[in-house]
Amino acid sequence: MGTIFQRLAGFVVVLCLGTGGALGGELNVVHSGQWPPYSDTSLRGQGLAVEIVTTALKRAGYTTVVRVDSLERILEGGALGVYDVFATPWYSDSRNRYLHFSQPYLQSRIRFIKRKATDFDYRSLQDLNGVVIGTVRDYAYGSDFSSAPGVVRVPAGTLMENLQKLIQERIDLTLDDERVLRYQIQRFMPNSMEQLEFLQKPLAVRGIHIGVSRKNAEHARIVAGFDRAIEQMHQDGSFAAIVARHEDDQRSPASP
Repeated sequence: MGTIFQRLAGFVVVLCLGTGGALGGELNVVHSGQWPPYSDTSLRGQGLAVEIVTTALKRAGYTTVVRVDSLERILEGGALGVYDVFATPWYSDSRNRYLHFSQPYLQSRIRFIKRKATDFDYRSLQDLNGVVIGTVRDYAYGSDFSSAPGVVRVPAGTLMENLQKLIQERIDLTLDDERVLRYQIQRFMPNSMEQLEFLQKPLAVRGIHIGVSRKNAEHARIVAGFDRAIEQMHQDGSFAAIVARHEDDQRSPASP
């Protein structure tokens, strides 16, 4: 009888290891692959955010399989339980219904950028009255900015289009996440940074979290383990080291 019970106990342990249980397991981690420097398959660790997430999950006892998909399919997959972890979402009440959000592990600062020769400052939305601002179609800037009266919004397909228009004096301002702006400028138009200047006040500051599918029975345990690992990474300096490596990569010359 003892041998039978030992075999049953061993089988239960194997099940726990294979399903992301208390002893860890394999998690499907997904990102869009189109948000450098946070997530991009061409970057170290598939991007700053993805490397932080996979490192923290490993320290929490999980192995990860990282995949890339469109945002629409990522969110659908999270709702259905196809994907365990969305690596880089901003929080929203609608997403919170099917994703269990961690504490923010990075901050996304949405900032305006202008030509240095332009005398302009931003303190409130009223300051943008009559200002021509390059935006990206379907970007979630927030309802206050998107509906502010008097703002002249000129949509484009990409951030690079807006940066080129800014240099060419076809728009007064453009805006995006600060790290994304610095990445695009330093990698693709480094000589232009001398002509450009960030405005001090951000339009918005948003946390970047992981979102764990609530279809995963261990979602609360996964999030708690991730949050603890991030805290430990801050304490032992490994979090800052990852950020520093990615900043160094960003400053290096672009590959031909």
